[in-house]
Amino acid sequence: MKKLVYLFCLIALTSCKDDTKKEEITPVVQETEKTISLSNYSDENWEKGVGREYNMFIVDFTESNKELLKDVKVLELVDGTIVKVTGITISEPFIQINIEETAQQFKETASYPNLIFIKK
Repeated sequence: MKKLVYLFCLIALTSCKDDTKKEEITPVVQETEKTISLSNYSDENWEKGVGREYNMFIVDFTESNKELLKDVKVLELVDGTIVKVTGITISEPFIQINIEETAQQFKETASYPNLIFIKK
């Protein structure tokens, strides 16, 4: 009888063996997006960093913003809209980003605090 119980336990153990497969998690390496946010500045000429009459955006002047924008040709807004950059002008305390089109048409998706992706 002991042999039969032993055989039953052996069969039970082998049939209940842990067959769960562990998924190997491979870290996904993503290129970090280069982003900026327009200045939280509004007056008669600017609306949260978007030019009211000018074809410009403004960002706060920082060395990192200056570096990010030095060769910029294209920006991508949060909705996927592509904006062509014609140049930048440093006018402390801001960096002005000159664009081809009327800036006001982008006020919903470009204005502070939206992120803007830099596509060089």
